[in-house]
Amino acid sequence: MAAGARARALAALLGVGLTTLQRWRQQFAGVGDGLDRRKGSPSLVSHRLSDDERQRILLTCNQPEFAALPPGQIVPVLADRVLYIGSERSFYRVLHARGVRRQLVGGRLRS
Repeated sequence: MAAGARARALAALLGVGLTTLQRWRQQFAGVGDGLDRRKGSPSLVSHRLSDDERQRILLTCNQPEFAALPPGQIVPVLADRVLYIGSERSFYRVLHARGVRRQLVGGRLRS
């Protein structure tokens, strides 16, 4: 661009949008500090499950009475007993993080 190339042509050559190219130039060409200032999800979420809550979900899923059930059936049973450990989605997230897959396929549990 210092030699006269057009910004739009350079952006097309790089496969990025014109505004992205302009932002990069502003951040890295001496004007900016090179820090990523995009807004996104903060790394610390206030409602994130604690380690104790995750452990309780794992212990619950591994109890003999729940070992053959997917979270979609465990959570309602716990609700009937007036116990709330986490949502069905939370159960799936915790199990997925541990590499465990549980879902019913044709009436049979697939792990």
